[in-house]
Amino acid sequence: MLLAGGGIAWWALAGDGDPMDHVEVSGGKLVTGDTESYGDSDDCDDTDELSYNDCDSYSDSDSPTYEFVYKITNEGDEPANYSVIVNGFDKDGEFVGQTYIGTTHLAAGKTDADKGEFDEYVTLEDGHKLSDIKSVKVAWVERMALAN
Repeated sequence: MLLAGGGIAWWALAGDGDPMDHVEVSGGKLVTGDTESYGDSDDCDDTDELSYNDCDSYSDSDSPTYEFVYKITNEGDEPANYSVIVNGFDKDGEFVGQTYIGTTHLAAGKTDADKGEFDEYVTLEDGHKLSDIKSVKVAWVERMALAN
């Protein structure tokens, strides 16, 4: 009976595979100067009273960012949320820093693809700068299956 229960639990948990296989990151480049951002778009309405949610908070920044492309594919049988840690490395393969990406309520079999970035708010190791990042790699993925 114990073996049957363990087998059922293993089958239920292993059915969606390793969530690390659901996420890909690629490319990457240092972007400097003012870039188009949410604050520059027509969708931005600065009507709330919360300063941290201000549409202008990033639009006037000339700080460099390191941008990369990511793709999250829900290979499970039900909708899921994904939380992902992406590590950045220098030309020698040394760790520079990490950033977070994710998606919510991604339907089974669907893909969310977008740009992620390391920005001025990322803590960098050992005196590194964003310009030191030469490659990115998925370090950790949490997949939270949803009931609906």
